[in-house]
Amino acid sequence: MNLKKEILVCQHRTCYKDGSSKVLQAFKSEHLAGIVVTGCGCLGLCGSGPIVLVTDEQVYYWHIKPQNVSAIVKQHFKGGKVVKSLLHKRLHSDPQEFD
Repeated sequence: MNLKKEILVCQHRTCYKDGSSKVLQAFKSEHLAGIVVTGCGCLGLCGSGPIVLVTDEQVYYWHIKPQNVSAIVKQHFKGGKVVKSLLHKRLHSDPQEFD
């Protein structure tokens, strides 16, 4: 099964209040070929946002600011390595899982 590459950026209450609309715009401005960038409803991680989910890999990034987007794009989507410092620490308690 071939899953499409998709980035979800939570736009629900707390994430939105914490600036997720600017994070969504930052990802969209990167014009990532072959990757769909979408705003979404609650991802169930309120208080950890803004949350960014890379759906096909089930990678959750937390507390993302617009200035983090270029690092995620460069390292994760162009370099093939997750940005360990931005991984959601409760969901990815062992960042070595990505080595």
